[in-house]
Amino acid sequence: MRVTGGKYCGHKLLGPSHQGLRPTSDMVREALFNILGDTVVDGKVLDLFAGSGALGIEAISRGAGSVCFVEQDHRSLRVLKNNLQRFSDITTEVRVFPADVFRILPKLSQEEAEYDLILIDPPYKANLWLRILQNISQLTPLSEDGLIVLEIPRYNLLPEELDKLIRIDKRVYGDVSLEFWKYKTNGVDN
Repeated sequence: MRVTGGKYCGHKLLGPSHQGLRPTSDMVREALFNILGDTVVDGKVLDLFAGSGALGIEAISRGAGSVCFVEQDHRSLRVLKNNLQRFSDITTEVRVFPADVFRILPKLSQEEAEYDLILIDPPYKANLWLRILQNISQLTPLSEDGLIVLEIPRYNLLPEELDKLIRIDKRVYGDVSLEFWKYKTNGVDN
């Protein structure tokens, strides 16, 4: 695994050392951040189910203003923290929450934290995609013009709309699908 673009392009990242951690491939990460382009620059990013931290670190490399990582598995946290330590000159504000995503979201909402980009890559076997989208919709941790990127297996079908959210794009890379979600605007999508 390596950082695919930005300030730290080409730097190696530690991969998973235990079963159950399935990091986003370099190819999919590169495609995602090429799609996002400059929207990441100076943005506030939330990396849920962060695992090794590859997605959030990619955001840091590409100029995010702040990145908040949420991961509860102690083995994944160790990999994530080791990966962050590889970059001693990070100027981006970084926070790491060793917590369950569904417990931390209400706390972040109480802090009135709003994120410009929320990256979601939960364990596939847990089938948490609808639940996490519903939580985000109800707790509003996404800025008004913010974007959610959800990584799911290609053949999983989610509705086009869910509560206050609407899917605006879907890209398929092999067995992986990236879905892009936003808040609806006055009942109409953006």
